[in-house]
Amino acid sequence: MKTETLLEYMCPYCGAFNEFSEHTIRDMYQEQVETCGCCKKNLSLTAANGVEGRINLIISELETEFHSK
Repeated sequence: MKTETLLEYMCPYCGAFNEFSEHTIRDMYQEQVETCGCCKKNLSLTAANGVEGRINLIISELETEFHSK
């Protein structure tokens, strides 16, 4: 599980591909908020153990939007 590549995921809103930086995987099974680079929607990402040592990313839409000041 110590690869140097970034993980890609598809935005459920617009279908754009985004990258999930590997250093955030240390918090497996903890929800993390990422922003789509295309549509700027906030997404919930959770890294989980997958088959054969791979990592599954569980991506869902956030029910409430976070507003930054």
